[in-house]
Amino acid sequence: MSEFECIATEILEKATIVKFVDQRITNPARIESLGRELLSLLDETSETGIVLNFDGVSFFSSAAINKLIKLESESKKNGLQLRLSNLRPEVRDLFSYTNLDSLFQIKDDQNDAIESL
Repeated sequence: MSEFECIATEILEKATIVKFVDQRITNPARIESLGRELLSLLDETSETGIVLNFDGVSFFSSAAINKLIKLESESKKNGLQLRLSNLRPEVRDLFSYTNLDSLFQIKDDQNDAIESL
């Protein structure tokens, strides 16, 4: 995998695991970089899916969520599955309030997310 600025990646079992570097994802320039980095994973991964592990993320802006929506759409086009895991209650509430929990498959922890692929 390439070196990234906004995410850290690891290959486990049948998934590419993605962890976010920033605790609060709000900076517009960083969000643009995050979007590019996430989409670049689609070309690099040979696994079944991508698990976005939100461990440590306390705030995720709506602009950042737009990058996840794009990633979900592009993942499907590439035959990859996308899972979200380890969301703190305040971040998970954001997905619930916006009804995005119906778009994304959200699992309690990383292992559940991997098993669901």
